[in-house]
Amino acid sequence: MANKVSIIVPCFNHAKYLEECILSIKNQSYSNWECIIVDDGSTDDTEAVSRKLENEKIQYVYQENRGLSGARNTGIRNASGDYILPLDADDTLNPQALEKMIAVFDQAPETLIVFSDTVTFGHTSKKSNLQEKFTLKELLLGNKLYCTSMFAKKYFDEGIIYDEKLRHGFEDWEFWIQLISSHREQPVTKIDYPVFNYRSHPETSMIKEITGSNDKKEFIYHTVYEKHKALFHEFFPSYIALLNRKTFYEKKLENIYGSKPYRIYNFLINLFR
Repeated sequence: MANKVSIIVPCFNHAKYLEECILSIKNQSYSNWECIIVDDGSTDDTEAVSRKLENEKIQYVYQENRGLSGARNTGIRNASGDYILPLDADDTLNPQALEKMIAVFDQAPETLIVFSDTVTFGHTSKKSNLQEKFTLKELLLGNKLYCTSMFAKKYFDEGIIYDEKLRHGFEDWEFWIQLISSHREQPVTKIDYPVFNYRSHPETSMIKEITGSNDKKEFIYHTVYEKHKALFHEFFPSYIALLNRKTFYEKKLENIYGSKPYRIYNFLINLFR
C-alpha cells in the first residue's frame, strides 16, 4: 500500500486563505493523504470555514493559542500518516508536490528529509534558490530549508518535536537542527520541483519583525544555543565568535539586498521568469 502523508495546517486568523490552501491539497496527484487543520485559538472565521471543509480526509482540531510550534505538535500527534508535511494556512501546494516527495522516499527509504525551492506570490513575486547540499555546521549558522519539507512521522514519535518556547519564530530551524544532528548519516534531498507557494503579505512579516528586534533575535539564538550547546561547541568552540560571524554576514546581506543594482537585477529576473 502507498505511504500515507499527513499534511499539518496550523491556522491562526487566516480563515480568508484557508479554502485556497485546502483546495491545493485536494488537487494533489497523489491521493493517499490526510489533512489536519489546527485552529490555534483564532478569533476570525477559522472554525466556520474549517467545519465546512471537514470530511473523511480533512480533520479540524481546536486548541487555545499556543503558537506555531504548539499547533504543529498538536497536528502531528493527531496524524495517522507515515510522513509529515507542514503547510501554513496562507500557503498552497503545487499539484505534484506529494507525488514528487514520496517518490524520493520510495526510492531511498533512508532519506531523512525531502525539501525544495518555493515560489513567492502575493505582495511580491520571486523564486527561491536554496542550496542543494549543506553541512550541519552550515545549518547551525542559519536555516537551510523551509518548514514545508517532508519527513517521517517516526522521528516525531521518538521525541523530536517543535520547541514551544520559540513563539517568536525560527522554530522550524531548531526542529531541523534536532532532526539532522541526530541522524547525521541520512541524506537530506532537494527535489527540482517547487513543492509549495509562499504567500507574501504587505504587512510586517514575522521574519522582518524578528530581524528588526535585537531582543527577539537574542532570545531565539540563546534558546537554540542553550538547547544544543554541545553541538555548537563541536563546530564553534567560541559562541561569541559565532554570533559575531552571524552578525557580520547578516549586515553584509542587508547591504547587498538593499543596493540599487540588486533591486534592478531582481526586478529583471522576475520580469522574465
